[in-house]
Amino acid sequence: MTITRMDAVTEARSWLDTPFQHQGCLKGAACDCIGLIKGVGMALNIVDYNPASEDAKAFATYAMMPNSKRMREGLATWLVPIPVPEATWGDVLFLAWTREPQHVALLTDRGIIHSYSGVGKVVEHALDDSWRRRITSAYRYPAFVGVD
Repeated sequence: MTITRMDAVTEARSWLDTPFQHQGCLKGAACDCIGLIKGVGMALNIVDYNPASEDAKAFATYAMMPNSKRMREGLATWLVPIPVPEATWGDVLFLAWTREPQHVALLTDRGIIHSYSGVGKVVEHALDDSWRRRITSAYRYPAFVGVD
């Protein structure tokens, strides 16, 4: 069976209302923004992520306000960088709160889904201008590269 972008969105929606917890990655129990992206990828097997691997262990711990450069390295380890204008449903947006990006969200047909500490859970909402201005880069799950 081929996994589609809509499958990624549907999986991400199944995480809605999961409580925010720094470094969490357990649907319904606890997750942060990276945990959501990782969890969706692992649930659908659209990313080659093994939590026991040396790469995963190297990126396993991070501060509540993560190092932007290190976060970008981690994203590029498991996802494929794409130009922001090419981002579509099921792609991952790297967002900045201030100068440096430190947050990720999954792009959907309705906006974005992300684990947002500001509201304490995984939410979906519109991608309005204030959120669009935060986008610094975009990434694609490897399974979706070359797929329209």
